[in-house]
Amino acid sequence: MQTVLVTGANGKIGREVVAQLVARVDEVVAVDRRGGQVVGIDVQSVDLGDRSAVEQAVAACDGVIHLGAYPSPEGRAGEDTLINNVLTTYVVVDEATRHGVPVVLASSGSIYGTAWSEEVTYHKEVPVTEATPVQYVDPYALSKDVAERIGAMAARQGIGVLALRFHWVVTAAEIAEQVGKSDPAAGVRNLWGYVELGDAARACLLALDHLLATQEPHFETLLITAADTLRTEGTEKLINQYSPSTRITTPIPGTASAFDCSRAADLIGWRPAYAWR
Repeated sequence: MQTVLVTGANGKIGREVVAQLVARVDEVVAVDRRGGQVVGIDVQSVDLGDRSAVEQAVAACDGVIHLGAYPSPEGRAGEDTLINNVLTTYVVVDEATRHGVPVVLASSGSIYGTAWSEEVTYHKEVPVTEATPVQYVDPYALSKDVAERIGAMAARQGIGVLALRFHWVVTAAEIAEQVGKSDPAAGVRNLWGYVELGDAARACLLALDHLLATQEPHFETLLITAADTLRTEGTEKLINQYSPSTRITTPIPGTASAFDCSRAADLIGWRPAYAWR
């Protein structure tokens, strides 16, 4: 019997993760601040800051996919974003550590600091990799950095943790609305990137498969981004026009992404399956 806990099961990625998991594991334990149902699975109403409730959920599971956090800082005070995202991650990961259960964490490409800064900031070098230095000045990125540090600490305490740095997660319908229609200057913050919802959820499953198969205490971050951009123009042309201070260290052919996800391919076998083209 294999049982997987999904936090944030009513969220955008959470619902898709639950939908993909039901065909793969014996039981899905779905929790969220709001109750409800996802593909016939009852979602338990759980405050992830409530240690006793989290302990009960984690104790029954073989692995955790932790998605229960604010997906963006929009409409919230910085301190609310920071407290919520850090506290919930700490409680979930700490309980997983106590029970020897591996964790997949939802991190974000926003951690690099360009997405939510008050003033437009630019990537210093591309392609962006997991080793690219973070240079954020916003609380949302800070919350993701601290979440990753919590994961690294848990690995030192004996469990496996993978933090997935998702790019802007969108559905195929949302992608169709965006392609070629937005101002390209506005997309420079995120280098015109995205990841399709089903691909993002599949990365969670593959990451958990890796952790359950290895059963080794370790921590890594993985970039999860589509192989192309949302623009029809060449990526290098866009960078040279809208972010001329950005240094292109390795050629980016055609409309390929400026984010390098080869580590995810090597470690967990994830490659983006969706491309709007």
